[in-house]
Amino acid sequence: MSAQEQSWLCLVYHGLLPAPVSRGGGPEWFGVPAATFARQLDLLRAAGYQGCSLAEATAHGARRVAITFDDGVASDYERAFPTLVERQMTATFFVITDRVGSPGFVTWPQLREMREAGMSIESHTRTHPFLSELSPKALHDELVGAKGALDDALGQDTTQLALPGGDAPRGRLYGLIAEAGYHVVATSRWGRNGQAHGLVPRSIRRCTVAGDVSDLRFRRVLAGDWAIDLRRRLREVVLGNVRALLGPSRYASLRRRILERTRALPWEI
Repeated sequence: MSAQEQSWLCLVYHGLLPAPVSRGGGPEWFGVPAATFARQLDLLRAAGYQGCSLAEATAHGARRVAITFDDGVASDYERAFPTLVERQMTATFFVITDRVGSPGFVTWPQLREMREAGMSIESHTRTHPFLSELSPKALHDELVGAKGALDDALGQDTTQLALPGGDAPRGRLYGLIAEAGYHVVATSRWGRNGQAHGLVPRSIRRCTVAGDVSDLRFRRVLAGDWAIDLRRRLREVVLGNVRALLGPSRYASLRRRILERTRALPWEI
């Protein structure tokens, strides 16, 4: 089996929309139409892949595509969950624990129902801050607090963390992730994942799906198209340098203004 065949892909979504994405601006740009998501699951199966949780993909790898959702918005339960169940697939939902039960977000009873149906519910921190901007105590509170809330409410051992905004803790503070009990860190870096090499926490690359992505482009992502991979890696280097120069908060603000003015979709910038 080749290295490409042994590697596996992890997709990340940020909510499903009831209708096609408007190019008029706003946070909905980061969502995917529910019909598009359903079609993408069917494309996965047609290509010989099984859509599954991150835990299953890390355990089995080949011919698996991990499906993840960040933030814990209401559409995770209302649209994504039934679509996955209908196709006998699973996914990992990273939730912001302090927002559970708030308007527009999932509730604890919904999360328990999802977990009982085979979905994986994991941590996206307590309040979704940029982790590199936190003090050691604040970082500890975010990581441990979110894990504790999930463990208590769902009767589980939460071991996976998705970085808010793809932003990791600074230097030596990165070690607090493992100390808090997390074994896997889901990043926003583009690319496929290979076999684990015993590192704790294990870092996972994820390919962001945003907007009304065409079937052709989605198939190319599944196939590991070198042109898309190269473009995304170069984009990460350039934007990473800008982010390092401005800091994550100022960078996020600038990126949001650019999105609103250029009317570009997140997949394109």
